[in-house]
Amino acid sequence: MRHKIIYRHWQPGDDDAILELLLPAEQVVENIYRNKFEGSHYEPEEIRLALVNERVVGHVWGTPCSFFIEDKCQRFVIVGAVFIAQDMRRQGIAARLMQDLHAHFQRKGYRGSILDADEVAAIRLYQKVGYQILTQEFRTQLAPNPNASHLEWAETNLKDLSAFPQLHERWTRHNFPVSCDQASIKVQQYNMGGYRVLRRGQNIIGYARWDEPSEHYPHGLICDPIVSHIDPMEVITSVQAAISAPRAWQTCEGSRYENPLRSLGCTLKPTGSVDMLLSFGTEINWSELARTLSR
Repeated sequence: MRHKIIYRHWQPGDDDAILELLLPAEQVVENIYRNKFEGSHYEPEEIRLALVNERVVGHVWGTPCSFFIEDKCQRFVIVGAVFIAQDMRRQGIAARLMQDLHAHFQRKGYRGSILDADEVAAIRLYQKVGYQILTQEFRTQLAPNPNASHLEWAETNLKDLSAFPQLHERWTRHNFPVSCDQASIKVQQYNMGGYRVLRRGQNIIGYARWDEPSEHYPHGLICDPIVSHIDPMEVITSVQAAISAPRAWQTCEGSRYENPLRSLGCTLKPTGSVDMLLSFGTEINWSELARTLSR
């Protein structure tokens, strides 16, 4: 006999029960997730739970985020930590939790819901709820080219950080989904060694996540550079001039760099990771936007 499933939003005292669901399955890091919602900025309705006999068997939460789209800043919800206890799956719990979460944000006037997934079963579930694949992640190998470029990549230093907010803001207006929130700019003093800046003369015109070869990334990893108002092929050429051996490049379907990379003969292989979108109401007009990865 099936137990009665209670669906509700988060209440004070629920955090330990949520951790009991997620921790054994290695879904979270304990010291990060413990007391995650107690005293936080989350509203209770942004955290949805399924319970059986006071045991949390399902969990999902949504983070409000703003994106610049269709010439204005609009609100979306970023969905995370969709997880159902192993013994309670295939009962529609995940779908119900997400529908309740969506209903809350739709009532508040949000434009849609965004999430990322990298498992086939999860992608199929989200499609049943109404999500569509917004873009998929690609990896390729970019060969070096010693031909000179008038653009130059350099290591990031402290004084460069002040240029990042304006570069990020320009990027948000032509690429989706990129958060408009200043807090979403991930480059800080502690991690700036993993980024490079693109200079034209003395001016910084862009930046990129730039990992050197390592055990984790044998060929390094360069993510799509955040460079607006410069021809993408010109940016790619500047990267080729800066590397001495083939480098892995991460892009996505529909990005500014996809077709230029293909035109160079690069083979773009899907990694299995996708970004998905569920619009609330009117479908989004993509005519003026390139796709990007929300991660």
